[in-house]
Amino acid sequence: MSVRAFYSNLFPAAIAAFIDFVGIGIVIPISPFYAQKFGATPLEIALLFTAYSAPQVILSPLWGRLSDRFGRKPFLLIGLGGEFVSYILLAFAPSLVYLYISRVISGGLSANFAVIQSYVADVTTEERRVRGLGFIGASVGLGFIVGPAIGGTLSVYGYRTPLLLTAFLALANLGLVWFILKEPAVRRTSVRRPLREVFGYAKPIYVSGGLVNLAFVGLQVTLALYVQALYGWGAFNVGVILAAVGVIEAAIQGGVVHKLAAKLGEWVTASVGIGLLGACFFALSIPLTVYVIILALVLLGVGLSLAQPSANSIITKLTPPDEYGSALSLVQSITSLTNIVGQVIGGGLFQYVSVEAPYIFGLVAIVSGLLVFTTAQSRYKPPLKP
Repeated sequence: MSVRAFYSNLFPAAIAAFIDFVGIGIVIPISPFYAQKFGATPLEIALLFTAYSAPQVILSPLWGRLSDRFGRKPFLLIGLGGEFVSYILLAFAPSLVYLYISRVISGGLSANFAVIQSYVADVTTEERRVRGLGFIGASVGLGFIVGPAIGGTLSVYGYRTPLLLTAFLALANLGLVWFILKEPAVRRTSVRRPLREVFGYAKPIYVSGGLVNLAFVGLQVTLALYVQALYGWGAFNVGVILAAVGVIEAAIQGGVVHKLAAKLGEWVTASVGIGLLGACFFALSIPLTVYVIILALVLLGVGLSLAQPSANSIITKLTPPDEYGSALSLVQSITSLTNIVGQVIGGGLFQYVSVEAPYIFGLVAIVSGLLVFTTAQSRYKPPLKP
């Protein structure tokens, strides 16, 4: 398959991922301020994010397994339809409780990213899988850059305006998937392995990824407060640096990671990525100057870009093709679980111990994850493909 044909196969999925994460990128930054209009406390605002993640812990594997059996497209349509309904409800919410209902609907019905990744695994060869997953990752990264910029700009007209745009994007995305995305021509089977068996195919990758995400979520919820406390940074400074990190992620996932994986191998590439994340958290745990913080955040972008697509590609190679959806939805489920736990740990350590404590904890978690990952390489071999 030529490079042109390769990308033409992935282009509809990449556009769907981009639009989906533009919408998510619009909603996430304005949600706390929107909730404040209904009198939400800081705890109630935090619970909004939990309301999105909690249903995914249980339901993401279900959607993944069903997509293995009945195809990717139907469940991507269900997820986008659920997002449309949730965004409309969010835009016209009469009280705080409707915000929670909206986030539960969005989180519970959507396993879009896992389904899109499963689609990529279906239509790519093992040799080009990192390239494909990196291409999707770059689309997601660009969505997270564009989304907050749109949300912030339109919020001057009131929060309903960007939320209605998000609903429109979800509806447009649903139409795109319906008319343009082709169901992969792969064999489906009604035989389902137990989830614990699917988990066992790549257990150390899941455990390592959970530990790394535990650290990353702690950074997400405390970074703005951290740089404010140490250097007096405001929302503008944080937004600029995070946008720069997003650009780095998109560039590396779109054009570098597959070349590095082809040269070094996916296990080594992912290990290097996790190691760079460890260096990031080490720098944040002993902040010396503002330049060290900037370097740490650059390492964050590079590390995530190398680790995520490489690790997900390894998972697909350790898993039979008829279980790709189950395997990758387990990643989303574990991510959602560690999102909830990481928010509590990161926020608690920051408030009750010290501003550096979340990053010291994160460093320990990442080093533990790296040890789990690297010691597993020699023991885990891909299964025989049916």
